[in-house]
Amino acid sequence: MEQSFSMETRQFPNGLVLKLYGELTKSAEKELIADFAGNVELGTSIRFLALDISEVAYINSGGMAVLIRLTRMALKAGAHTFAWGVTPHYEKLFRMVGLTEYLMLYPNEFAVLERIEALEL
Repeated sequence: MEQSFSMETRQFPNGLVLKLYGELTKSAEKELIADFAGNVELGTSIRFLALDISEVAYINSGGMAVLIRLTRMALKAGAHTFAWGVTPHYEKLFRMVGLTEYLMLYPNEFAVLERIEALEL
């Protein structure tokens, strides 16, 4: 049974957390990318993009392409992208497709926020 994609956002100082739910496929592109295509704050007041993937049930090749596009957009705008909640299977796939060149993986939100704090010093 397919779980539709959904997303919650919340801000933190100089950053934005995207909590992703359901199945990450090509159909998620409109919701995930559209918010950032015209976001003038990305790279200025939003310097860090953090993805919580812990509630994502499935990622197919189209979903991988969406993540690559999102992280490359953030990098081009001058923002660092982080993620947590990635299963060992998807971590291996992220490395194989080169996503980890744009996306730093951490075990949990606390580790991501600690890293961001260190980058801001």
